[in-house]
Amino acid sequence: MTPQTKRGVRYDPAALDRAERRFWRDIWESVPAEVAAEHGIELRQFGAVQASIVRDLREASMLNLILGAPEASDDDLGHAMAWTEEHGVSPYVPVTPGLDGSTAAEAWLQEHGFERAYAWMKFIRDPHPPRFPTPDGVEVVELGAADEEPFGAIAAIGFGLPAWAAEFFVRLPEREGWRCYVARVGGKAQACAAMLVEEGVAEFGIAATLEEARGRGCQTALLHRRIVDAADAGCHTLFVETGERVPGRPSASYRNILRAGFEEAYLRPNWQRSRPV
Repeated sequence: MTPQTKRGVRYDPAALDRAERRFWRDIWESVPAEVAAEHGIELRQFGAVQASIVRDLREASMLNLILGAPEASDDDLGHAMAWTEEHGVSPYVPVTPGLDGSTAAEAWLQEHGFERAYAWMKFIRDPHPPRFPTPDGVEVVELGAADEEPFGAIAAIGFGLPAWAAEFFVRLPEREGWRCYVARVGGKAQACAAMLVEEGVAEFGIAATLEEARGRGCQTALLHRRIVDAADAGCHTLFVETGERVPGRPSASYRNILRAGFEEAYLRPNWQRSRPV
């Protein structure tokens, strides 16, 4: 698929998919072996497919993922699905629209009992300076080492995960290409966010805020800082995703992203089988 342009912002959906696979691979590879063994955290490669499972969090679709479906052969997809379902996991299978192989991948999924589930909107932005102010009373600090601030704990709590899930994120500040931040209110870390920078592309993610600090502008401040830092790092494309707008679901993240100058690029469906077979 050739690069696309959205309101003057040029981006390559295939490159965004590759960055996403690196993003999640780094997360799982940063988890200590003893934690992974205790909670059933595994990452496997099946040809072009990258598959991850967390057996102790089978219902957390954001963590149980099959990535790379448009590039995969039918055999690779079949082996990946069989492996996840052996462990009682029904993963999300995101398929980026318009890529070579996307139509074939969706046809395969439909034939094997998958249906469209909750989708994610992908947003893109160029590195032009932010046109929105940093909220008063919020201090953003970049982390240089694990445990410097409660980055992992904030992420786990903010995402509604158990306390041990902090291990997914706590060591990311030490990994190559990662920039991790907390937002302090009154001197106390209340929110977190990160970005992965690789080959001119910055993926934003792991944005969470503790309940007591919501509505204080923490995520606005974290978006502002990451945009500035991505530009300083020479990035030409910035991207982030959040859940599609659906009546009855919170949409604060969606609004924050748009206010930060990101544009809706495309809605990416997640395919899921209602239960493992």
